[in-house]
Amino acid sequence: MKNILIIIFSLSALFGTATDKEYEKLVKENSNNSVYPKVIIKDAVKDDKAMKALYKESDIPEKYAELIALAVSAALKCQYCIPAHKQFALDAGATEEEIKIAVNIAAHVASGSTLFYGNEFDLELFKEGLEK
Repeated sequence: MKNILIIIFSLSALFGTATDKEYEKLVKENSNNSVYPKVIIKDAVKDDKAMKALYKESDIPEKYAELIALAVSAALKCQYCIPAHKQFALDAGATEEEIKIAVNIAAHVASGSTLFYGNEFDLELFKEGLEK
C-alpha cells in the first residue's frame, strides 16, 4: 500500500509540475506567480483565480470583502496586502472614511487581543462575561 501511495504522489507531482515554458508563461502573465515553485504553480494559479470568487461572487458584497481583507492585512502588517486591498476596496466603491473605519476596527481588535493575551486573562472567565 505504501508503495502505491508513493507512486500516486510521484505521478501527481510529475504531471502537476510546470515545464520551463509553462512556468515562464505564468510568471509573464503575473509576476506575483514567481513566488510559486514549478511543482505547484499551475494549481496555485488556478486556486488563486477560484479564491477571487470570495470577493466578487459571495454573499458578502465585494466592497465589504475588500474592507475585511484590508483590516486583516493591517492587523498582520502585510506590506504587500495593504496597498493591494486598499486599492481593491476603493475600486469596489469604498470611501476613504470606510477604509479608516476598517483599519481602526482592526487596531481595536488587535489592541484588545494584546491586552487579554498579554495579561493571560482567563479565557473561560472572558467567555462568561460575554454571556451577560
